[in-house]
Amino acid sequence: MRFGGHETFPVREGWLHKGLTLIEDKEEAFSDPYVADTLGVGRNMAKSIRHWLIATGLAKTQPGQKGKKSKILVPTELGRLILKHDRYFLQIGTWIALHINLVNNPDEAQSWHWFFSRYSAQRFDRIACSEALKRHLDASQQRSPVLKTLQRDVACLLSTYAVPVPNEHADPEDASDSPFRRLGLLTYFRDSHMYRRNELEVATIPVEMLGYALCVSGALKEGGLPLREACFVEGGLGRCLQLGLDAFIDVVEKAEAELSEGTVRVISSAGERKLHVAAHAPIEWLEAYYHRTQAQGVAA
Repeated sequence: MRFGGHETFPVREGWLHKGLTLIEDKEEAFSDPYVADTLGVGRNMAKSIRHWLIATGLAKTQPGQKGKKSKILVPTELGRLILKHDRYFLQIGTWIALHINLVNNPDEAQSWHWFFSRYSAQRFDRIACSEALKRHLDASQQRSPVLKTLQRDVACLLSTYAVPVPNEHADPEDASDSPFRRLGLLTYFRDSHMYRRNELEVATIPVEMLGYALCVSGALKEGGLPLREACFVEGGLGRCLQLGLDAFIDVVEKAEAELSEGTVRVISSAGERKLHVAAHAPIEWLEAYYHRTQAQGVAA
């Protein structure tokens, strides 16, 4: 369970591309004391980029040639797949997959896991959100950092996703904005300092993300999942994208129609509708998404 590895910086435009391509060329790059200069960012920002590469599942640490104490950062299988198919992180499916990874990574992104899987408030302010996280940690008897640390973590999370309204200084070229804001999961109202959750539009959700999320969350069962349980299971698509049951069922029906026969099925048994999803690895779901969008010639 970790808080604050991001150095208070949300992911910024271009960061993951820069970091991933850097370790693609030089696995020892983040061991270099001058890596910040190479990346063209400040020292703490370089630490943040390293954190986000690991937290999103794009990179992992492993022992270097200088012994066990020497750690290098290498692309994961996911990182290599994205380098191959979406090197500049342009496709919405890439960002949804990375978001799902964050929600399902309590070791590196505990606040993300709690916020999307456990916290149910639809409208809230930053203080209320931070205090709710503190209560959750205290109640679960987990070692809890001081409230100030949690407040910084929550502030980073909210800044990662929240689109401010009115967005007076919106600039499509502003590299300080987080690309995760494209998902539209949160709105921040400047006048009231309140945040509101938003349900992601079904039309923007790649059907492959249904299987991806269920697989990453570990929720897949051989006998299928009741639709309601599949929608609200921790780390699943419904939780990650804040979908209500009706919207989730729309995604399921869309996946059933668009994916190859038998990949996603809804079967009625004893008066209950159960969701059956092929047990592909997460990497296979994402690769299928890239193949489909490339065949269609669109950046879906």
